[in-house]
Amino acid sequence: MIEAHYSVAVAGNRSWLGQVDELRQGDDVHRLLDRLTDPRSDNALLIHTDRPTLDSGYPDHEVTVGVRGDRGAILYTDTTNGTWVTLGEGPPQRTVYAGIEFPTHCEIPVPTLAAAIEEFLLTGQRPTRVPWQQAR
Repeated sequence: MIEAHYSVAVAGNRSWLGQVDELRQGDDVHRLLDRLTDPRSDNALLIHTDRPTLDSGYPDHEVTVGVRGDRGAILYTDTTNGTWVTLGEGPPQRTVYAGIEFPTHCEIPVPTLAAAIEEFLLTGQRPTRVPWQQAR
């Protein structure tokens, strides 16, 4: 299972309401991505609950997912393989998701993003269905 942590803006207010969704199957992944395309939503932090934790109790990985319109990006970090970002066709300039500056050419189509998250749900590992670039 994946815990998806994200925020939604409260209507008529300048505050954010934290959300946690449990992703157990493909439909859950698509529902999350639909929510993230809403301009009132923030990007998501994904934690796979079947992966080990560090001695500190924190997960041994972090997966940040950002969506803008029909494109999005993933930043994948774990203690074994380091930090990787999806490799796509654009944008030609660095972009920011979740307060993190992503490298150029990090965005991929949302259906491809969904397939990568579904693979992460099944394997708990960095997805192989998408190309990656090492974060710099």
